[in-house]
Amino acid sequence: MQSQFRLRPRFGTARRLRLSVLLMISTLPVMTGAVLSPALPALKSAFGGGAGAQTWARWALTTPALFVAAGAPLAGLLIDRTGRRPVLLTSLVLFGASGSVGGLLGSLPAITVSRAALGLAAGGLGTVSTTLIVDYFDEAQSKILGGQAAVMALAAMSYTILGGALTDLSWRAPFAAYGLALLLVAPAFALLPEPDSSAASDEASESPPETAAMPWGRIGLLYGLAFLGLAVFNLIRVELPYSLRAMGLESGLWLGVILSAGTVTGAAASFAYDRVRTRLGAWGTLALVFGVFAVGFGVIAWASSAGLVLGGLLLAGGGMGLLVPSLTDGVGEAVPEAVRGRALGGLSTLRNLGRFAAPVLTTPSLVGPGASAPFVAGTVLAAGLALLLLGWRGACRIPWGARRPSPTTPNASPSDPHPSLCNT
Repeated sequence: MQSQFRLRPRFGTARRLRLSVLLMISTLPVMTGAVLSPALPALKSAFGGGAGAQTWARWALTTPALFVAAGAPLAGLLIDRTGRRPVLLTSLVLFGASGSVGGLLGSLPAITVSRAALGLAAGGLGTVSTTLIVDYFDEAQSKILGGQAAVMALAAMSYTILGGALTDLSWRAPFAAYGLALLLVAPAFALLPEPDSSAASDEASESPPETAAMPWGRIGLLYGLAFLGLAVFNLIRVELPYSLRAMGLESGLWLGVILSAGTVTGAAASFAYDRVRTRLGAWGTLALVFGVFAVGFGVIAWASSAGLVLGGLLLAGGGMGLLVPSLTDGVGEAVPEAVRGRALGGLSTLRNLGRFAAPVLTTPSLVGPGASAPFVAGTVLAAGLALLLLGWRGACRIPWGARRPSPTTPNASPSDPHPSLCNT
């Protein structure tokens, strides 16, 4: 059954404009870390240059992810109860204000607090923009989500390079980029109407609750992969700037260029997501993601020059370009419309908990000393996940017994390891 929220095809130009604005808004949560990552060494130097300043600079970068994790489920609940537009417009204003004010503050703890508010706003924006895309365009969900991930990857590249260039002016300058959100308030107000949910509400009142059909095993697994995948990938922004500086790369602009290199291959992979998933299936696509992560991070771990690091980043970026739409598509198509906002909010929570956990999971006491230790740990974890996913994909393809269709999982077999997971 197609979503009752979907806008009708006759609004061709309006649909294109809505999609353009939604894709722009989708890039804003990417900005939270991308703009500031090249500025980490400059922030450290501006506030004393010691180990304490380096620690606070890292927390300033990753704190928004923690508060995205807190804000996304709240946003999902509000989206389902009060509507999309109030959450969207409030989050845009909060994002622009809280992000920009960091450049006016005089201490790293104060900047970190302002970025906590930025994270709450980013959680709202990420959840509501993806929910609206699924609401408006569910007839082409996989293709549009792949396109969304590609646009976000290209935006991450642009924002990282912009942040590096602004860092060469001043450590305060990158914070001004967050003001872009304020420029999007008027287009969002004019072009993004509240989807008509009356038909879905009438249908829901006449039918039994859908919560019993929620595939919790499938959703839980996708949430877990979101946490681990983003924890591994965020090592690039948290740890790599210091390694590149140690290799002699001093320019903030070039630091931003190299850090953003993976977004080029990420964008290409995202555009190809629909074809890759059609050929490999969901499990095969996720196994490919973590296999590519393992190879890319292995190259970074043993790199002795910025050129080799660049090669590893291009590989890892390709994996990331497939991971984001795989997770969003999997959750979006699995859950009933009435709880879609909350389910996608939960996915955003786990993704951002992974981002926040990256510096915690890579402390020397856990992964060992040395600049390459976090990337060695990331290589081992990604390779292990790739092997497990390949094994499960193989298990799901074995004909365990005669298939007996059921109303909720028509292709499932009662002897399958887990029917809802095999249908992912």
